[in-house]
Amino acid sequence: MPNEPVTKIRLRRFAKADMEAVLGLVAQIASGEDLTESAGQQFANELANPQFEGGRFVATVDGRVIGTMGCAAGPIPSKYVLWADWLIVDSQYRRYGVASLLYDEIEKYALANEKTWLCLDIGNIDKERAAYRFHLRNGFQIVGQLPDYWGELEHLNIMAKSLISKE
Repeated sequence: MPNEPVTKIRLRRFAKADMEAVLGLVAQIASGEDLTESAGQQFANELANPQFEGGRFVATVDGRVIGTMGCAAGPIPSKYVLWADWLIVDSQYRRYGVASLLYDEIEKYALANEKTWLCLDIGNIDKERAAYRFHLRNGFQIVGQLPDYWGELEHLNIMAKSLISKE
């Protein structure tokens, strides 16, 4: 755990050598199922696919991976949209602005690739209240919900953010 403010946070593209550390972050997610297997498969597929339309980034301090986030075209690709996924910050480094730095990087990536929207599935708003409020503060809004998508009372809540000012 850091005993002074974290000022040496570095962001870079996810690499194969980061897999173990990133899966360690995934393991910190409180879930009734083991998410590391599906995350590992997704991340390995991204690394292996030279045509992968998306990016995954890691935040590091002194070479140690402390956060990750990615984005991709999603299941129904659009030339205007990227879907953000797997925003995870090591529990010891939360409240240091790591998540905001990762989002800024994803937004820059999306804009550089001429995307105008960033979307995500926030999951269960009641269980993920802090994540929900974080996304609202960062310009996202709920644009849709699929009730009971993940299970009884486990709704898929779609949030979106326009990356282009409408003014």
